[in-house]
Amino acid sequence: IPLQKSKCPNANCSADAANIMVERNPASETNDSNLTDEQLIARTGRGDLAAFECLVERYQQPALRTARRFVGDEHEAEDLAQEAFLQVFRHAHRYKPEAASFKTWFYTILTNLCRNTLKKKNPSYFAEPPFELATPDDPARALELRERRRALSRAILNLPLNQRLAFVLCHYEQFSYAEAALSLDLSVKAVESLLVRAKRKLREELMGA
Repeated sequence: IPLQKSKCPNANCSADAANIMVERNPASETNDSNLTDEQLIARTGRGDLAAFECLVERYQQPALRTARRFVGDEHEAEDLAQEAFLQVFRHAHRYKPEAASFKTWFYTILTNLCRNTLKKKNPSYFAEPPFELATPDDPARALELRERRRALSRAILNLPLNQRLAFVLCHYEQFSYAEAALSLDLSVKAVESLLVRAKRKLREELMGA
């Protein structure tokens, strides 16, 4: 079962999750792992659960990582990733490959969910750094890096919402400016401006920490 169960904010999630979290069929006629995202979502739109599970396997960890960087809470990130996949499953038949890649379409869903969640609450702070970085053998150096990661986590969470969204997509998920613009429903120039301001604010906050 690739999609991790968690408490979901949508009232219909339990029923939907019960329908989509099924075991993969080993007798499948095709090897879904060789298909493109766009081919998989097209099959999902026709009711192919194995194709949907393949998409979940590809995007579950990036989705969890991205949501965690947006909201700063592990359990809430799981809920948001779960809801994003459920929305993909429900609306797969509406996906239009000529409008955007699957990756961009999926992150549009995920970032909208994160945006709506963040608008409803004040930022929380990471108890532990969310970034998986190598820890040096030197204990003093390891402590220094840990503190720097915590400071960066807090600084990112202090960014205005759109700056945070643009920064995470472009700098951690390796989105191009054009992809981020599509996901955030902004122009490329607006994304560029958000990134300039985000980096300036992060530098100011980290230098003053």
